[in-house]
Amino acid sequence: MNKKSVSLLAATLSLAWLVSAPPADAKSKPKEVSPEVSNALQVVNVRSRLIEKLGLDALRIEVSVSGDTATLTGEVAKSPSQGLAEQVALSVKGIKKVDNKVTVKDAAGAVDASEASVKNVALEMKVKGILLNDIGTNALKIEVEVVDGVVSLRGKLDSPAIAKEAVRKTRSIKGVKKVVDLLS
Repeated sequence: MNKKSVSLLAATLSLAWLVSAPPADAKSKPKEVSPEVSNALQVVNVRSRLIEKLGLDALRIEVSVSGDTATLTGEVAKSPSQGLAEQVALSVKGIKKVDNKVTVKDAAGAVDASEASVKNVALEMKVKGILLNDIGTNALKIEVEVVDGVVSLRGKLDSPAIAKEAVRKTRSIKGVKKVVDLLS
């Protein structure tokens, strides 16, 4: 196994752990959520599963969800990833149909992604999932960006208390080194 394969395997295993670990204060009773939050959570679930299964090839796939239908767009470098993306999306509970608009682009034009890129996206998905579960529709107003464990939160929320809670929740997530609070 070459060094690049080992790095990719390590990144994928790290991602699998990140997306599978429940929040520390997860409650056993499910909450009622709005359709917007439900769809956003499904986007996080599908995107996380794609990253887990496709690795670097998943970084250029965008996901949108409406009800039980996921739409996949973007490009992949490997032809098998195109069909696998649809199968992975269908494996997510609640997704019954997939509109697969993913195209294959020559490997020479593929993103020069690295283990760090995969970790950044994995942590971004983790933060978005926790915020959606904990602060509901207000999480839809937050843009999350992650670079090497530094999480930037941007957006305009309904109240300073909600912004403070979003920052507090984000700081408590394993893997977050620092939170840049750009919420208003």
